[in-house]
Amino acid sequence: MKTVRMSVLGLSLAVAAGGAWAAEDTRAGTCEDAKSQYDYFCTDKGDPNDIMANTEIACNNAKKNVAAACEGKAEPDVKYEFKDTKK
Repeated sequence: MKTVRMSVLGLSLAVAAGGAWAAEDTRAGTCEDAKSQYDYFCTDKGDPNDIMANTEIACNNAKKNVAAACEGKAEPDVKYEFKDTKK
């Protein structure tokens, strides 16, 4: 019976810890990763032929990634949408 209680306690702690880890915003990786994204999408260091490097949305999301990874301030990304201009 003691083993069952310990298993239930262990499972409860694992679930609680998993919830805490899920609350941490890790989409940008480390602070250095996020700064690298910012450099690529928001400065002249990005590939000029990369369509994503030329969109304002990518730069704004890179700024949000820096805020999340370096400052702990998490905001949702703007949805990427492209219009079909061939119609």
